[in-house]
Amino acid sequence: MVTAVPISAIAINLETLARDYIINCEVEGKSPKTITIYEMVIRNFIWYCRQSDFPEAHELKAMHIRKFFFYLMTESNRWGIDSPATRKTVSKTTVNDYFRALRCFFNWLEREKHIYGNPFNNIKTPKADNKVIDPLNENEINSLLKQCSKNTVLDVRNKAIVSVLLDCGLRISELASLTTNDIDLETGSITIRNGKGGKQRIVCLGKTALYALRKYVIYHRKCEIDGVFINRSGKPLEIGGIRILIKRLGQNAGIKVHPHKLRHTYAVTYLRNGGDVFSLKYILGHSTLHMTMRYLQSLGASDAANAQRKFSPLDNLNKK
Repeated sequence: MVTAVPISAIAINLETLARDYIINCEVEGKSPKTITIYEMVIRNFIWYCRQSDFPEAHELKAMHIRKFFFYLMTESNRWGIDSPATRKTVSKTTVNDYFRALRCFFNWLEREKHIYGNPFNNIKTPKADNKVIDPLNENEINSLLKQCSKNTVLDVRNKAIVSVLLDCGLRISELASLTTNDIDLETGSITIRNGKGGKQRIVCLGKTALYALRKYVIYHRKCEIDGVFINRSGKPLEIGGIRILIKRLGQNAGIKVHPHKLRHTYAVTYLRNGGDVFSLKYILGHSTLHMTMRYLQSLGASDAANAQRKFSPLDNLNKK
């Protein structure tokens, strides 16, 4: 028996549904970055639907979705814009991002009964790039820290920033939003109040990173505002500023580095030193193990051999 489509669903066009979905995302507390990505993906999808004379949402089929992704992966001058960005071939990661964003949109349409029969149920998730994550090595870490070894306010601040990023794997947005109430300079614990997806967690610094942070906050940070890391103007250091200073430190050290690479370095080093993926998942604030497991791919053959020797069942048989 064929289920009748409600008249209300037929009357609502994609543009209106998209606006309602974005409002729903805001109500659910999704991050501004996530909402911006969703808006961009859905806007491009609607543009393609209009250019291709596709039907409204309740009549879209898996065939229409596949045609959109074929366009995304093969077409140059996408979205009717002639620019270097639209002429560049999209990566598997970008295709996967589009897929996840549109699938979330159509899942919402189905939950809200704007569509009956989700076309994404008949489409396999595209394979994402599984690149081995390349962390900084010990020499590169030492070179990076050496760039902020003077006793000036900015050097002490920069060393604290690099140390915190390397020692607990914070996202750059999490670091930028830290306030003095979020850090405990006695225990070294940091409360992340606005992690990805609005989740909170607590991470802990080692002695070296805690010393760097204490030195900055107690002896060099002369400011009354709540933000932990302050720029030259006495205002909280923003994401863009942190990204620039990390890049500049890397250039001075002769290495290519960005804040997320410091997060990668923390994760791989944590596993290399004997940490487990389940604890790492919590520390990094991942919602699933999928991303966390990617860091295991960065452990080379020598790491596997060392682990095998360390955890040999027979060698450890009679140990207590």
